[in-house]
Order: sequence, then structure tokens, then C-alpha cells
Amino acid sequence: MATKRGKRSGTKTKSTVKPKPKATAKPPVKSGGASSPAPGRRVASPAVAPARRAAPLPLLERGKALRDAIQLSKLTAPDPWSYTGRARTWLGRVERLLDRISAGVETAEMRKAIETLAAEVEGDRDFQEARRRA
Repeated sequence: MATKRGKRSGTKTKSTVKPKPKATAKPPVKSGGASSPAPGRRVASPAVAPARRAAPLPLLERGKALRDAIQLSKLTAPDPWSYTGRARTWLGRVERLLDRISAGVETAEMRKAIETLAAEVEGDRDFQEARRRA
């Protein structure tokens, strides 16, 4: 025996309807034309941004980055047999400099030593090729 069921409408009853979020007031938009940033995107003020970009890395970070680059280049060098000796020498120099820097001795002489070593390493043709391959 079949039983009758009540008609169901396609609308939801009040108890099953979820309340919609209320619209909030938006801040006024500055007229900046095409140069204004996309909504929700944070942009540093032009007066502050160049100073942040121009700031050099701390000496310890520069030394660690150089050490890591040399170690990676040993793995990707085009001719590892001739390159490994030079890389080992550079790593020894970097490690000695890092030991002195981490001991709290950060002088202009140390900065110059790191920059000189970085110029020597980055000027090496095999190092450049190894970096390109990485």
C-alpha cells in the first residue's frame, strides 16, 4: 500500500537557511589610475624601498652564501678533477673567515677579505660554468 507524502517545494525553510554575511564598508579608493597596486597587495613606499634593496648582506650571511655556492659548484663542475683543488682552497679560506666573523670580529678588513675572495671565486671560468649547470 502506497502512502502519500506531502508536496516538497524547492525552497528552503527558514530553519535551514544560513544567514548571509553583512556587507562591510570599504575604505575610500584613491584615484591613482593604472599605477595603483592591485587590491590586497602591499607595496612599500618609494622612499623606503630603495634603502632596503641597497643594504648589503651582513658579513656572516655573505660568507655562508659564498661557502654554499662553492660547495654546490664542486658537484656541478665541468671538469671536477682540476676544479676540486681550487674549490678546496677557497673553502678553507672561507671557513677561516667565517670562524673569525662568528667569534665577533667583524672589521673592514674582514669585509674586504670576503669581497676579495668572492671576486676571485666568481671570476673563475669553471665556477661560472658550474653555477650555470646548477
